[in-house]
Amino acid sequence: MSNVLAAWTLGSIVLFVLSARTASTSLARRTAASPVGRVFLEVARFAYYLGLPYLALLAGVFSARDASLQGSPSPELFLGWTPEAWMRALGQAAALAVVAISALALLNYQIRQAGGYAWHAIGVPFATLAQSIRESVYAEAHWSFYRVLPVIWLADTRWAALAGLALTGIEAILAGRAEQSDPRVRPLEAVLAGASATFYALTGGNLWIAVALQTVTRTAAGAMAHAGQKENPASELVV
Repeated sequence: MSNVLAAWTLGSIVLFVLSARTASTSLARRTAASPVGRVFLEVARFAYYLGLPYLALLAGVFSARDASLQGSPSPELFLGWTPEAWMRALGQAAALAVVAISALALLNYQIRQAGGYAWHAIGVPFATLAQSIRESVYAEAHWSFYRVLPVIWLADTRWAALAGLALTGIEAILAGRAEQSDPRVRPLEAVLAGASATFYALTGGNLWIAVALQTVTRTAAGAMAHAGQKENPASELVV
């Protein structure tokens, strides 16, 4: 069964890279700018980030516990975790959120001290709370899916966190090259992925709290970006 899961994981990476190559064409950009194109893009993103892992779950390739959707099958526990486990994970997530936001704020300060406009370079988009939640759900579901194969093969959440992070990095680099753009991972996404992987390594995974952690970080980063934009209105951010 792990070989089948490996095929699903590889297929997800290939789809991501091919989509990036397609999106880089002028026709795709014009289509995405139209109302119909925007709807199609949102449907496609939903199908990829949530639909693909859900199909793999329905196919029995992995379990909800493997993907951090559930702690244990016990009906007496809330989603499979004890109240103590929830509180401990929430505390660790709060600490990681502080570290992640502080890292982004420090990077912003250093770039601005050097005379640059940080939030354009860091890659922080302006987004509503609903958009931040959506992007957090997509990203955490995607990253959690990439940790399933390593955790089944290695039976160790810490190594699985590193392996999942490596898969995410490889995918991002390949997608960047496919777009003929800078292949470096954007600092915001790197910080978010690192915080997610660290949370998984510390707790063994809880997708629901991980989404909340990323949403808080994205919202705080967006608020700082908005403040920076007011100070430098001529600058533009890339979404």
